[in-house]
Amino acid sequence: MSNESISKCYDELLEPFALKCKAVGHPVRLKILCLIARQDVPCVGDLWRCLNQPQPVISQHLAILKKTGIVSSEVQKTRRVYSIVDPFIKDLVEKILCAIQVESEVTEA
Repeated sequence: MSNESISKCYDELLEPFALKCKAVGHPVRLKILCLIARQDVPCVGDLWRCLNQPQPVISQHLAILKKTGIVSSEVQKTRRVYSIVDPFIKDLVEKILCAIQVESEVTEA
């Protein structure tokens, strides 16, 4: 197999990860994912209040996360709640939250 064909294979394999990283690379979207991971039943109202952002801004970011298959939503009574469904991103967010926890413990000590 030539280097060119190996490179092409990697491009094809890396493209979905690049799209996911691009989607979570925005600070507001990363904050949204951290909030979703920490809350039991996060709805859009909870998210925009926590982030002190207008509801349309949060909804737009959630739409990008949904379009890339990172989060999903379901209606529970009168609320639309969100969850992280992409295992790669879910693991990444968990690692980020653990690193933040460790960093805050070091800073407090």
